[in-house]
Amino acid sequence: MYLLLAVINDEELLDELMTGWLDIGVTGATVVESTDLLQLISHHVPIFAGFRTLTSGGMTHNKTIFTAIDRRQILDQAVAYLEALFHDAGRPHMGMYCVLPLLRAGKLGLEVDPKQHRLHIEKKLGRAVKDASQP
Repeated sequence: MYLLLAVINDEELLDELMTGWLDIGVTGATVVESTDLLQLISHHVPIFAGFRTLTSGGMTHNKTIFTAIDRRQILDQAVAYLEALFHDAGRPHMGMYCVLPLLRAGKLGLEVDPKQHRLHIEKKLGRAVKDASQP
């Protein structure tokens, strides 16, 4: 099992990334708003206020995405899609990602039938989702 972490600086690509990952079979990603360290210190530490000239001036927010993936094939496809999407955007400094091994992961709460879970996701999205349990 693996943990895929991605920090993206371009919020406009978030929807396309999530849609692509859903098509691959990544259905359990969590997205958190985050702030770059340079932006943070330039706004909150007076001695570093001069860094604002190096940034856009406003407080930029990134999106940090993390997901546990149990199959190497799905992980490889998710990483390939992530890399291709941001490469095709044609701009530098758009974020970063890393993959970490997970020693243990589990779901909390009652067990849900995988077919019912997929139908729930499809209903939320209003479209069919690929079954990740199929090779």
